[in-house]
Amino acid sequence: MFEYGLPCATRQSPFSQNNYIEWQIGYDVDVNNENLSLSTLANERFTSYNGKTKVFYELSECLYYFTQWGLIEITALRKLLTFLSALEEDALLTNHRDCKIKRTHPAEKTINNIDFLQLTLEYPQLIYKFEQYEIIAEITIREKQRAIGTQPMLYFCIPITEINANENLIGRVRTIKGAW
Repeated sequence: MFEYGLPCATRQSPFSQNNYIEWQIGYDVDVNNENLSLSTLANERFTSYNGKTKVFYELSECLYYFTQWGLIEITALRKLLTFLSALEEDALLTNHRDCKIKRTHPAEKTINNIDFLQLTLEYPQLIYKFEQYEIIAEITIREKQRAIGTQPMLYFCIPITEINANENLIGRVRTIKGAW
């Protein structure tokens, strides 16, 4: 259904019209995090829902600039906040019955004469297509990396043809880490 591109090794294969950029986007960053220096709004502090002091980073940074540039109305963000605040705990994506990670029971399996217990994990993935663009947002529910529980991982998939770069990316390879 959503065949929006093919992955490629960006240092070895030149970009083609079939490629896309996948950006796993963070939400915000703790003031003690090493990524603090990557925020353009490192002096803008706020207190998150869990009482930690945070700084705008990636997603929250984008939303800040989008409101400054008039791409998103602040009233729309307030309306979204009101909606999300009114949701019951079990309606949140990490708790919603349709967004649970599914695990099979372990079964004995021999591979290459080694006995294993095999189980299968199924991670829910939600896909949202922005109507006026070819950009897709994916939310995958995964286990937390540094804590117990699950968290939604947010990805933006942007076709190479939608990227506005100083130079045409098609036919080029990435030569230096972080540079095109």
